[in-house]
Amino acid sequence: MTDIWVGSSTPQISRLAGGRLSPAGDAAERPAFLALHPTAPRLYAVDESDPGSVAAFEISGATLVRTGSASSGGSSPCHLSVHPDGGWLYTTNYGDGVATALALDAAGDLTGESVTLPHSGSGPNAERQDGSHAHSSWVSPEGAWLVVADLGTDELRAYRLEDGRPVGEPVLTALVPGSGPRHAVVAGDLVHVACELSCEVVTLRWDEATGTGELLGSVGTVTVPARTGDTHTVSHLELIDPTTLVVGVRGADSLAVVGLADGVVDRLLAEIPTVTWPRHLTVVGETVLVAGEYADQIGVHQVDRGPGGPTVGELSSTIAASAPMCLLPAR
Repeated sequence: MTDIWVGSSTPQISRLAGGRLSPAGDAAERPAFLALHPTAPRLYAVDESDPGSVAAFEISGATLVRTGSASSGGSSPCHLSVHPDGGWLYTTNYGDGVATALALDAAGDLTGESVTLPHSGSGPNAERQDGSHAHSSWVSPEGAWLVVADLGTDELRAYRLEDGRPVGEPVLTALVPGSGPRHAVVAGDLVHVACELSCEVVTLRWDEATGTGELLGSVGTVTVPARTGDTHTVSHLELIDPTTLVVGVRGADSLAVVGLADGVVDRLLAEIPTVTWPRHLTVVGETVLVAGEYADQIGVHQVDRGPGGPTVGELSSTIAASAPMCLLPAR
């Protein structure tokens, strides 16, 4: 199995190798999300605190050596992404909705230059949508836009990029009120978005010319009662192959397997019980690994790629890990 970097709510990043977890170095108070530079041996971690920060690390084997840190530009940063050219690092701050672009040098280290992108608004869910809550970001398929999923305002915010630097005011794509867009996976000109509050996955067709998305379809991810707490919220999603998505559902503590038709979400195929509070997941070869934040475990599910399409198996084993929150395959 590919080695995995593990972020958590403890002050340490770990590395999972050969089924064994080992500390890689102190990172931050709460290194809840991680990202890798596309070419340089650099790993980045948020500190999901208030005020928030971002740290850069040199990867030296299984060890991390901090090379610098910078303000995240807001509170409770929860996600990171890197421009494909490696010149900019993007973070989203859940607490106040600010997205921030941080310039990187040729080695992949932070330069101190940044661009902050505040936003305002609210949604119909009074408890969760009292204001803007930027939850993730990604670069559009052809590289013209930085797209931010705003859970608080039910919008995708697209900022024009000039050599990776976001400029100008955002172009907005409105999603269904109360849906709460969280994370996304991009497949060509299609974008699949996990909507945390409505527990749906939606597919949009992305228009690179205008920086907007057209809603093509949606599928619910849960039919079973909650096992943890009294509500359901979806977390992260990944493609298993072009026909199938897998999505973490907290509350139900399940993996929702969603089928695609012509690339668009079409039907709920299965709900597989998994570790408690699946905060994040990753698909590595024939395995789905799940970060069970409240279980202090990483769950392991096998994937069977049969002639009728892939199926996700039951929870086959667990790996002890303190409050895992992000699973990032190493190169």
